[in-house]
Amino acid sequence: MAVFLAQEHSIAMSAVNWSEVLTRLQRESNFVDGDKLKGLLPGVEVVPFGQREAEQTADLARRFQSLSLGDRACLALATARNAAAWTADRAWAQMNLGVRLEMVR
Repeated sequence: MAVFLAQEHSIAMSAVNWSEVLTRLQRESNFVDGDKLKGLLPGVEVVPFGQREAEQTADLARRFQSLSLGDRACLALATARNAAAWTADRAWAQMNLGVRLEMVR
């Protein structure tokens, strides 16, 4: 799952990806909520996902059918901010995604 993008020493995350991370954490623990996640990821900017972002994400679906909504939301945000997308998904490195990638593991 793609989550972050970085630009000039700041980290941002699409609201779609924030929801994905929170959902996964809540499957493991009833004690995790948005405030606790914010504490785990201090300083992360959660970027709203509106019509423009939805359209960019849909455009990416035409070119990259194997990517999830969360993956595409991350890539759309990275593209919009001319920033690197962080991912653990090695398959991304094999695709011409048009953004810089940072592999996190």
